[in-house]
Amino acid sequence: MRQEVQEHHALYNDLCSIVGAENVSDEEFVRRAYTRTPVNKVFGVGRGKVPGIAVKPTTTEQVSEIVKLANKTGTPVVPKGGGGSLSAFPPPFVGTDDNILMDTTGMNRIIEIDKEYMRVTAECGVILSQLAEEVRKAGLHLPTVDVPIHMDTLGGVLSGFIGGGEPSDLATSGTMNKYLLGLRVVLPTGDIIYTGGGPGTNIHQSKILHREAGSPDITGMFVADGGAFGIKTEATFEVRPYPMHYLPGVYDMGNWDNLWKAFSILVSIDPYPYTRLMALNDRSGATLVMYVIRAHSEEEMNLRKRVVEETFASCGGKTGGAEVDAGLKLGNLFSARQLGKAVLPRASMMTYFGEALVPRARTLEWLDYLNDYVDKNFQGIRITERVDFALPYLRAMCVTGILMYFGKETPADQVAKVVYDFTVNEFHKTLFQKFGGFTELAQGEGQVESASCWSPAYKSYMTSLKKALDPNNILMPNLWGF
Repeated sequence: MRQEVQEHHALYNDLCSIVGAENVSDEEFVRRAYTRTPVNKVFGVGRGKVPGIAVKPTTTEQVSEIVKLANKTGTPVVPKGGGGSLSAFPPPFVGTDDNILMDTTGMNRIIEIDKEYMRVTAECGVILSQLAEEVRKAGLHLPTVDVPIHMDTLGGVLSGFIGGGEPSDLATSGTMNKYLLGLRVVLPTGDIIYTGGGPGTNIHQSKILHREAGSPDITGMFVADGGAFGIKTEATFEVRPYPMHYLPGVYDMGNWDNLWKAFSILVSIDPYPYTRLMALNDRSGATLVMYVIRAHSEEEMNLRKRVVEETFASCGGKTGGAEVDAGLKLGNLFSARQLGKAVLPRASMMTYFGEALVPRARTLEWLDYLNDYVDKNFQGIRITERVDFALPYLRAMCVTGILMYFGKETPADQVAKVVYDFTVNEFHKTLFQKFGGFTELAQGEGQVESASCWSPAYKSYMTSLKKALDPNNILMPNLWGF
């Protein structure tokens, strides 16, 4: 019997000549594998657009050659990190059926941990857990995201999340962008540049040592760009001495009013007395606040602890055996951020329902809105755990939503449909228009919805910027819906 010979993608041979045949595939099962994300069921999202071909470069120069080839042929390029996207990926509205999916995980070296200048440089395909561990071994600290740290790549979070990623210590650290000194980027034309004060802005300096030196600060242009302005291949960050002293604590504040009063006092103090701060309400009466203090000495830790505890006590808070036990129980629920080991096996699925970035003064209103929606639309679905949460994002904003676990007998598709309907029909419109909030995602539908609220002048600016950087519109075309 004669076997049919599969026709290769038009660029198959050219791509093989750049990266080697072992790093190129247009087999259907390989291409489809790249459309799966961890939240296909959790958020009710479907698979992403199946690419025409997948390629896995291992050097910046290979990335450049691929992008130059794509420009010659007008073929869209979709860069991909570790696959932890919180929306359908590749976005179904980006590019064509001939898309080149660029798997960046082959560029995963930690190039240098520089103790003298307190900086680390790594390729952007490195997994964050590996980067954090190696920096930690050197006695240093780089705030990295924890959702999920064992899957996300450095370039993935820099491109696809607000501010380049939200660390565990977000309440005081801010986003990863705050520590970013500069990047090595392949532009949509295939040109390679360094941003930051280093070899790009001073050809006599081989290291990126400063964010703004030598030119306007353009590094931020490539943060949370969804990969549309350039493909990040290396990143250099400031690192700091690792704080060896660690102190967690829990207070029962009695009600939201007491808790919010304490929150408002603490976020206005400079320097912050806490490192992490999270409000939790398990819907059964307990209104808890959990905090973490990281410090470089026992004296510093005790001084900060005194400020935190005096503030909570003055606002009606209590701590002790029962409060600590309740706090540990709720804290274990959030271990799903560490792959769900503690609680998820007892449930069919979980979701951070309605999680968003809202003005701090509107946080309780947002939680009221979400709980009203859950009460009306999750009837008949057994919710085994339901916890309101809020954590300050520095001083003006909060990350807030509802953590929910569902009964093991609950069909995942039933939950996914409700979550999907909310996301499509309610979430963005209400968050943006009524609450003046923002989505944390810089990927997929979140990009389109965010762009829908841009002012005409800002949209015109972004359109002009995209055209200038990407004249052939080959890198993540249509990401913002224009």
